[in-house]
Amino acid sequence: MKKKNPMKAHIMSAVMIASSFIFAFSAHAAPSISGVSGTVGNGLTITVSGTDFGDSGPNVILFDNFSRGTDGQTITLPAPVGNWSGVSGNAPIYEAEDGGNIAGRLVDGDVSRQLQINFDPVQEIFLSYRIRIPEGYHFPNTSQPGTFAPDSAWKMAWIMDGSSGYRGDDDICLPTWGNGTYFSLIGNDSGIKKDGVANPLQVGRPGTENHWFSFSDWNRFSVHMKAGNPDPILDKGLIFAQGLSEEFGQKTIIATDRTLFDGDDNVNDNAISQWTRLNFSGWHRSGGVNAVYDHMTRGLYDDIYLATGSNSQARIEIGDASVYSDSTKLTIITPDNWSGTSIMATVREGGFSEGEQGYLFVVDSNNNPSVGYPITFSSTSESDAATPVVP
Repeated sequence: MKKKNPMKAHIMSAVMIASSFIFAFSAHAAPSISGVSGTVGNGLTITVSGTDFGDSGPNVILFDNFSRGTDGQTITLPAPVGNWSGVSGNAPIYEAEDGGNIAGRLVDGDVSRQLQINFDPVQEIFLSYRIRIPEGYHFPNTSQPGTFAPDSAWKMAWIMDGSSGYRGDDDICLPTWGNGTYFSLIGNDSGIKKDGVANPLQVGRPGTENHWFSFSDWNRFSVHMKAGNPDPILDKGLIFAQGLSEEFGQKTIIATDRTLFDGDDNVNDNAISQWTRLNFSGWHRSGGVNAVYDHMTRGLYDDIYLATGSNSQARIEIGDASVYSDSTKLTIITPDNWSGTSIMATVREGGFSEGEQGYLFVVDSNNNPSVGYPITFSSTSESDAATPVVP
């Protein structure tokens, strides 16, 4: 697969700054890692030592890598971290890939297989997940593999307020293929506004430098949203969006020029600015101009991670390069205990394999990443560690 050109990453950063997108990193010292103890194996616990991690870590309310499932069976609501709240449409199912990875099939022809999670009201979240279209299958509402739809076709994840928030109550798609041209952050309730006017944030356009979505392998999308303070309707918030694939590399957009909430502006809205629900997949089109091909539509999801509230952007990741921004593959691992100098965390292998080398990063709540600390994924995993050794 085509690897990322580091020079293009620098060009991309310059383009974003020139386009009024700015990096909003803190002037505080970036985290620094001095050591990692424990076995870096899938599902095992490690301890990361260092400085400037931040006194508190994220409130991770969900992580699901679907590893507990069996191909073709219904996805269970309990996850490795947290629980799904419910489903909509047909039951979501586990799907086994070649190589043994288990993912969640949440887009399936003309059938909705939606997972939903409810949570306490917040105005700040960090979300990350992997997504792919299996070989031979289609992006929704297309007539052949490897092509994008000519119209609104896929809301990959959808955050909102309440079970019917998709009608227009503080809803934002994370992201949506909404106009047949590019991925964007926007919803039916146009809370993302620039200078008081609805303005979707473009987060990936095929044929341009910020394109990241690959049809040949897994992609990862991450987003941090923090409402403006003290007035989330009038004060500009912060949006961090990152698309990633080994084919196209890492593409990051940070916007500080938009509001995230708009008050009670439609019959489905109210004056309370908050998010309380997230749906996977949000929606996909069937029965459109390419309805005859609907049976070939499929979308797999994996490594869904959701943190809410303050410090939600703080995280631990493992990448394939020693510099965070050069990584074309990243996996989030889940923290169990967090202090300014020590973090206990559970390893999540993601797209890495046993024996593969990587670099561990601590990212603070202001999105400052550490220098990568070299690690190697062990062949020992959670299931191996739980098996008694017979003398």
